[in-house]
Amino acid sequence: MPRKFWLLLAVGALTYEAEHRKLDLAALREESEAVGVTLGGLEAAEAFIVHAEGRRAALAEHLPYGAPDDWVAVGSRPLFDEYERKVREIGTRFDPNLDADDARLLRRQMEAICVAAAPPFPPDQTPAFTSDPDDDPIVFGALLAGADYLISDDKKHIVPHGDPREYEHEDRRLLAVTFDYLVSDLMPDIGWDEIDGGLLADALAGGRPPA
Repeated sequence: MPRKFWLLLAVGALTYEAEHRKLDLAALREESEAVGVTLGGLEAAEAFIVHAEGRRAALAEHLPYGAPDDWVAVGSRPLFDEYERKVREIGTRFDPNLDADDARLLRRQMEAICVAAAPPFPPDQTPAFTSDPDDDPIVFGALLAGADYLISDDKKHIVPHGDPREYEHEDRRLLAVTFDYLVSDLMPDIGWDEIDGGLLADALAGGRPPA
């Protein structure tokens, strides 16, 4: 199930990429017309848009009706650090062959799907949100990144007893939920059985547009 969900986020990342590349290109064209200069590299910029749209369309064909194509993941340095640390510490429980190089690779794959990250902040200056100071930077990073939901199975600190918990800081707010709650209560109408989590490898191997 997590692989299927990550596939949805990968499709959302491609939707985000195509839309924002279009916005950036339109802004550049408008600016060039305003100052009377000729832009270079337009063909390359358009190729990136076409490439992202093609990858998105190819993956979206395998999603069931009603599956969102605009859900995206955001991250933070503390989150990525914690993920890599956990892979190093307990990854061999899932795959005895996992090593430090694999931990770094898995981190890069996670970063690749995230469309944005929280701005840097000193972990020692993080507000207290949970009963564990080590988890506070993860919550704070999610708030600063503008996340709507923080998905965590840490039922001791981030989602105590597995119940949804709201966090806020200044004008930012998010809801922390377990993965099971996300699937069963927030996304109940998606045909999860129709999603092939194995396609996640294709989503991560998109690369650059052909020259």
